Amino acid sequence: MMLFTFTDGLGFSLLSIVLVILLITLIILIITPLKRLSPQKIKFNDEEIYSPTNTIKDEDMMVAALVASIDYREETGKEPYLKSIREID
Repeated sequence: MMLFTFTDGLGFSLLSIVLVILLITLIILIITPLKRLSPQKIKFNDEEIYSPTNTIKDEDMMVAALVASIDYREETGKEPYLKSIREID
């Protein structure tokens, strides 16, 4: 049966901590260049999207948008994107 002293345990702990930090650094160095390869997010004109005519005014309008997006999802299998909404009188 082997007994470890406090200094032996401290040495193994420090070695383990350094090894984990090195592995995390290696993962960060590998992932960072891959972020540049991903497609850029499209930025829209905030005034056009959030203009007062494109806001949801009441619960009926919200329900209509949700039903339309669910129907679109079931028909096409694609994710819906609500570009604008307006009330028809």
